[in-house]
Amino acid sequence: MADIQVLVGSTYGNAGQIADDCTEQLNNLGHKAVLLSEPAYEQVIAQPDVLLICTATIGQGEIPANLMPLYCQLKDRSPDFTKVRFGLIALGDSSYESFAEGGKQMNELMYDLGAKPVGQALFIDSCETPDPDEAAAEWIDEWSTKL
Repeated sequence: MADIQVLVGSTYGNAGQIADDCTEQLNNLGHKAVLLSEPAYEQVIAQPDVLLICTATIGQGEIPANLMPLYCQLKDRSPDFTKVRFGLIALGDSSYESFAEGGKQMNELMYDLGAKPVGQALFIDSCETPDPDEAAAEWIDEWSTKL
């Protein structure tokens, strides 16, 4: 079973709720998952085995304010994440040109740092997904088997 840090980027609470549910689900599946709603650089690099990033997009395609400091520090300091595995759940609204851009930026950063993706990222479109919690739960069931 894996040690997983669940990193949250949320402004209005939707991504936070999904991340909370995913953390509980991962623990119920036998993993050791910890939710970091205000993820700090020191926490993330201390034991970066598996990261699950669950983030919304705000404004014109920005990463939410609670995740932005971590994003900037990771980008500036470029830690070696070649032994880190990660997953991504990105929430967005396809009626905006910058659909799920916050998640896309986090995904790109993980690749830049050398992290290895576990399966495909999940992009939840609020225009097409009536129950984002259910979509995330189904994805977690499959994703967790690849750890």
